[in-house]
Amino acid sequence: MPTCKTCGAEWNWKESIKASWKFSGSMRCPHCQNEQYATPKSRQRMTLINWLVLLPLPFMAILDIPLVYTIIMMLVLFAIGLSLIPKMIELSNEYKPLW
Repeated sequence: MPTCKTCGAEWNWKESIKASWKFSGSMRCPHCQNEQYATPKSRQRMTLINWLVLLPLPFMAILDIPLVYTIIMMLVLFAIGLSLIPKMIELSNEYKPLW
């Protein structure tokens, strides 16, 4: 789970998921209210997890898998990704660009 670099408090699963859906880049620590940012490495890992959800689509087209099975596979991968995201987030006090 992510740990605030300012106060050292560990975020719970719900706070981590809520913070990972922010588009602004900054996440507010629920304990000390300081701005925290995801590190570039953790943002890259979360992007890979998000792309895994779309993995069944090419196989559906190539192997002629029914749409229902593809949707089920995508939902399972989404649930797996949702459970992995809080463990992948690393926090920093300052914003660092990806490149």
